[in-house]
Amino acid sequence: MKNITFAERLKEARKAANLSQQALADKIGRTKSTISRWESGERNPKMFEMVELENILGIQARDLMFGEQEITDTILPKISQVSSELTKPRQEKVLNFATAQLDEQKLEQDKVKQIEDYRLSDEYLEEQISKASAYGGGQLNDNDKEFFKRLLKNTLKEKIDKGDL
Repeated sequence: MKNITFAERLKEARKAANLSQQALADKIGRTKSTISRWESGERNPKMFEMVELENILGIQARDLMFGEQEITDTILPKISQVSSELTKPRQEKVLNFATAQLDEQKLEQDKVKQIEDYRLSDEYLEEQISKASAYGGGQLNDNDKEFFKRLLKNTLKEKIDKGDL
């Protein structure tokens, strides 16, 4: 894995947070040229500036300095930052909403799983094979049915794994 420099990670984190150099500079009380120097690798922020970057970007300083993975998920730090500024009753509303969304997501995932499980069940596979053989006008012996059932099951598994079904 490519080792990403602090300058690259800072720029990536700033962009992921949807901040311009000027906007980031304004938030930490520095100039745009200071941010530009940090992102070019010409200079590095001081320790107290790293703490400010950590709070604004929602990424730990050690990850900015030494991390190897790309910075992709900045929504959680944004949620945390915004909700921390809310009053307690409003924070509870955010928590209740997020909990309801999670419950709804789990239900949807369970339904998808149930559909996937049904499509791989012997009952469903045999029904599909019977329909196909009836459409073709012929009868299949038990060996042929088993062969087509395995073939259909493997095909469906591949499509489910790829997200095509």
